[in-house]
Amino acid sequence: MKRKLALGDAAWLGRRNATVIGGVLLLVGGFSAPAWSESPAPSVHWGSTAFPDQYSTVTSGLTLNRFTPVDGIGNKYDSTVGNTLGFNLITLSWTKHWDYSGTSCLWKNWSTNLTAGISPTSDEPSQYFQNKVVHQLRQLPSVPTVDPRKETDVMIDGSITRWMSLFDRKVMFAGGGFSVGTIYQQGFLRGGIRRLQITPSVWHSEKWGDINARVSAMGRISYQSNGGVLHSVRSTAGLVQPAIAIGQYRTTATGETIPTWEIELALMWDSGIFVNTMGQSQKQFAWSLAASAGPVRFETWNDSMGHLSERDYGPSYGAALTVDVLRVWNFVQEFRTMPTTDQSAQG
Repeated sequence: MKRKLALGDAAWLGRRNATVIGGVLLLVGGFSAPAWSESPAPSVHWGSTAFPDQYSTVTSGLTLNRFTPVDGIGNKYDSTVGNTLGFNLITLSWTKHWDYSGTSCLWKNWSTNLTAGISPTSDEPSQYFQNKVVHQLRQLPSVPTVDPRKETDVMIDGSITRWMSLFDRKVMFAGGGFSVGTIYQQGFLRGGIRRLQITPSVWHSEKWGDINARVSAMGRISYQSNGGVLHSVRSTAGLVQPAIAIGQYRTTATGETIPTWEIELALMWDSGIFVNTMGQSQKQFAWSLAASAGPVRFETWNDSMGHLSERDYGPSYGAALTVDVLRVWNFVQEFRTMPTTDQSAQG
C-alpha cells in the first residue's frame, strides 16, 4: 500500500514540475521590468507575516518550514499528517506597484506579486535550527524526527492588491491571490492596514526617513484543496494577524512606505489547514519576529504562543532570510553615479 502511494506521489509531482518550471521562467523573465517579498506557501499557515509588499521589490532567499507530529515530551499532534516535513524553499519573489499615469492610470494604486519556491524537502537544516539552536537556547527538550519526507517540492504564489491612501500614504489594502504546487492548493482574499504610524517621529533624516512606531492588521479567508504532500486539508480557513513595529521609514513620491530598518512583532490566529482523523480542524496560534536592515531581512516564527515558558505547543516552526536584489542593485547604481572627489574638484 505504501509503495502504491509513493508511486502516485511521484507521478503527481512530475506533472506539477512542468507547471512550476514554466512559472519560474515567467518569473525570471519578468525581472527585466523595474519591480519586502510576500511569504511563500505554506509559511502563512505556519505563523509567518502574510502582509502584501508595500513597495516594489525583487527578493531571493531561503525559507524553512518544519512540521513534526510529536513534541519534545512525546505528545502527539492530532492530525492526519504522521511524518516530519522539512520544507527548505529557495525562493524568488517579484512585487510591482503599478503607478503609471496617462493611458495606464487604470493600474494606478494596484500591485501584483509572483513568488516561486523549490524545496529539497528533508530533515535538515530545519532539524538543526529547531533543536540545536531554538530549543537549546530555551532549554526545551528536542523534538524527535518521524519518518521524514525526502522529495523535491515546489510552490508558486500570486496575488493582486488594491491600495488605498490615508493621509497621502498607501496603508489600506484589499485583494486576493492563489497558491499552487505539490504541498496544497489555495485561493484567498485578504484586507487590512499596513504600517500605519501611531507615534510621533523621534528622529528625522532627509535621506533615511523618520523613526517611529507603526501597526498593521489583516484578515484573510482562503479556500484550500489537497496536494501531493498534505492529502487532507481543511476546505476553508480564516486568519487574523495583528503586528506592531518600530523602525525608520521613508515615503516615496507615490506614497509607498519603505523601511530603512525595522523590528516587527506579529501574532497570528488561524482556524487551521490541518485536520484530525475525524475531519475536525486544528487551530493554530503563532508569533513571528522579524528584523530588517536595508535590503536584508530575517524572520522566525513559532506556534508556541501562550506556552512560551513551557514548550512548543504545536507542530510547526519556521525561519526565513531574504535579500532585496532590486534594492542592492539600486545601491550599486547610486554608488557608481556618485561623483568622486577628483571629479568634484575639477568641476
